[in-house]
Amino acid sequence: MKQSKFMSMLESVINIAVGFGIGLIAQIVFLPMLGVVVSFRQNLIFAAIMTVISIARSYALRRVFEALHIRRPLSPFMQAVIAERHRQIDAEGWDHDHDDQHAHGELAAAGAAYALTASKHLTDGLDVVNDRKMYVPAFWPWDMAWFKPVGFRRDLVRGVALQIADGEKWDRQRKVAR
Repeated sequence: MKQSKFMSMLESVINIAVGFGIGLIAQIVFLPMLGVVVSFRQNLIFAAIMTVISIARSYALRRVFEALHIRRPLSPFMQAVIAERHRQIDAEGWDHDHDDQHAHGELAAAGAAYALTASKHLTDGLDVVNDRKMYVPAFWPWDMAWFKPVGFRRDLVRGVALQIADGEKWDRQRKVAR
């Protein structure tokens, strides 16, 4: 995911604050060993100057990497799908062990059902949420009580996340088979 300018600055400041402390201690310990005698105030001023330079350097490099798209930014939809997949695992408890207990293609079929139903939310006069039993696709793999459409985008997100779960399951099973 793309890091915001604010988060780039915050990460840089925290990193440099730790570096400031380490640098100050190192100056106090090692400069006298080299025969350079400076007061604590001078050490503090020099550490502060180097800290400002380090913050500017770190921030500038972070922004350069962002501008070069070293990390490809994800669209808001893709971020929502990833968040939904994590929600399924963390909040619902539908982790890899749970997913592996489903029949081959079952999670993908459920995802396809949500994706197919999503378009019906945009049709005038249809109340998919309240009349959901009328819109359950024939290939829905589970009891109708588990089919819970909410809205166009939310159903698309949920559907793609379920399909990702089935794809992850497929990848895990292929690794075991090798």
